[in-house]
Amino acid sequence: MSISLKQLPLSVLLISQIFAQTHLTVYNSGQALVKEHFTRQIVRGASVIELEDVADKVVPASVKLTSSNGLQILEQNYRYDLVDQNKLLKKYLGAEVAVVLQNDKQTKGKLLSYDQATLVLGNRSGTDIIQRDYIGTIKCPAPSTRLYVRPTLAWSVKASQSGKYALDLAYLATGITWMADYVAVISPDNHSLELSAWINLDNQSGKNFKDTKLKLVAGKLHRARQPAELAVGRDRMYLYKTQTESVVEERSFFEYHLYEIGFPVNVNNQEAKQIQWLRPTPIQIQRHYVFEGSGATFSNLPIKILFTNDSETGAGVALPGGIVRLFQQDTDGSLELIGEDNLKHTSRDDLVTLEVGEAFDVKGKREVLARRSKQNRYQEEDIQITLANRKDEQVTVAVIQYIGQQNWSINTPSQPYQQLDASRVKFTVAVPAQAETILSYTTHTSLR
Repeated sequence: MSISLKQLPLSVLLISQIFAQTHLTVYNSGQALVKEHFTRQIVRGASVIELEDVADKVVPASVKLTSSNGLQILEQNYRYDLVDQNKLLKKYLGAEVAVVLQNDKQTKGKLLSYDQATLVLGNRSGTDIIQRDYIGTIKCPAPSTRLYVRPTLAWSVKASQSGKYALDLAYLATGITWMADYVAVISPDNHSLELSAWINLDNQSGKNFKDTKLKLVAGKLHRARQPAELAVGRDRMYLYKTQTESVVEERSFFEYHLYEIGFPVNVNNQEAKQIQWLRPTPIQIQRHYVFEGSGATFSNLPIKILFTNDSETGAGVALPGGIVRLFQQDTDGSLELIGEDNLKHTSRDDLVTLEVGEAFDVKGKREVLARRSKQNRYQEEDIQITLANRKDEQVTVAVIQYIGQQNWSINTPSQPYQQLDASRVKFTVAVPAQAETILSYTTHTSLR
């Protein structure tokens, strides 16, 4: 379909020039705050500024345009009724159009109706019903209203005098997400690991951001629930690389943590980008086998890696949430994946626990050997936990057990224990190579 457009009136200033540097702040929630500064020549009196170069997924109610030059902003519109063939045809109902068929035969007439299969034209000789599959070109008159091919912001403004005005635009956009991706390489002796991290940024907002100052915010922001959307017309109107040194600055911001990229970044639409922010950092770790089960048959025990995120044994910086992939070097020198886990937002000095997988050769089971009770006085259970080690070396197993909510005690334990909280205890049990170790204890719960 070909169409000729009338020249826009001089009072409409279509902004398509390059902005000054864009500031982009991306949140864990999948939203981003876009801030752009630009200057424009504006005539005295009332005029309209239109801006196409915005994200397709802009949140219209969040848009704010300000000027330090005293420019008065009277009205704001978000125009998202984008042109396509059927919308154009709707605009020309009742108008004279020319249809050129694929065999170059041409017919003219008043457009009476259309659907997905046909056009209906009325002319002096009658009515023509034309199959759209045979149409080559539809020639339409110049439109009386502006056609929009991209979501567009428009402002009615009033200037006291003609001149160059400095403008600041800010809005929220959805479709931009980020998370941290971690790589942890565990040493052969399992006493340390080397942790590195990448920022993984994904832009599905519909806009390219060039030479952008990029900030990332880690933390959970409270968001207001959106009310039911009102029916609207065609417009919505609102009045009013790997680096040798760190390239990311981490700092506290309000009750969150902010990560600022130290160089301009191109964030293209439909692109996933990775930026290294944590260089390989040695961390002292502990490897634990953990038994928390209650089953009476043997099950493989989870393997967990623990470290304290402080400056002495860990990274010593706030770690944003993400996936940690753990590797270890094989005898041939190649790195092999040994597991992965999700890391929550982790503050400095927090204990980090990563579950690697299940041990093939270390197993455990829990059996209740006897139960006793006296009505309204107490209940007792005799517990036996069997830990089996099929490895050629001794292992230590952390046995964590839920005892009860209140008024409980442990009698005759075969191993010392540590009370973790009001309802759980922990036994640390050494299991020799190619052997089984039995842990036994009796729980007593008072019913008074």
